[in-house]
Amino acid sequence: MPDPSLNEQVWKFLLSGGFFMIPIGICSFVGIAVCIHRAITLRWKAVIPLALRPDLARLGEVFREGRAARLLLDLRRSDSPMGRIGRVALSSDFNDRAETEKAVEATAREQIVKLENGMGVLEVVITIAPLLGLLGTVSGLVGVFATLGDGADHSDPALIAGGIAEALNTTIAGLCVAVIMVIFHSYFTRRIERIAARLEVIAGHLLHEYFKNGGSTLHAALPGTADSEPGPPSVIPPRPAGDSVREAGKSDFLS
Repeated sequence: MPDPSLNEQVWKFLLSGGFFMIPIGICSFVGIAVCIHRAITLRWKAVIPLALRPDLARLGEVFREGRAARLLLDLRRSDSPMGRIGRVALSSDFNDRAETEKAVEATAREQIVKLENGMGVLEVVITIAPLLGLLGTVSGLVGVFATLGDGADHSDPALIAGGIAEALNTTIAGLCVAVIMVIFHSYFTRRIERIAARLEVIAGHLLHEYFKNGGSTLHAALPGTADSEPGPPSVIPPRPAGDSVREAGKSDFLS
């Protein structure tokens, strides 16, 4: 159980900051919400789902064994960044590898921008929280010194020191919020850089294996494409018995 006196001290600290503690508290709440959302969005499982990892780890085998149809179907079903990039890489809408690479690069940039959603909010919180704290302190000091100039006897050094200390509470609160948000901002920025580098490696490998094993000619066997000839429905080959999502999830290539 928390010490009741500790709770009283916290409330006293917050109340002594005056009005400016409210926007600082809002900044902290917004910052925490963004951090939680970024932590969920930037998980490796959200960027590269486990269902895609077995095939992505063995792309050469997938294309050589005629399992490109199942891979494209899995990519179309996935709403992850890797799914969006992968289905562009395997699209039949492009004439050659150069056009496909440009489309993949554009899609990858778009996905990275989406992964950066909320980082601007953290930057704003980091910037304005200390300024709000400083503004609250200046406002409090103005009130303290105003009482000294009203002609009344308020020259007790203890009262003046107490007023100044309370005025400085907003600066402490603003700096605490900014320091915490800087730590999370740096962590998420580094994580996004790692994700971007990993997606670039996987996309490059996907394009290499795709064109190495026939490129657009693979679409003749894909169900639901414009290049496929009328005939009996295509059957998507099952996964080999040796496929293991757990093993692929531990691959250095995918994490």
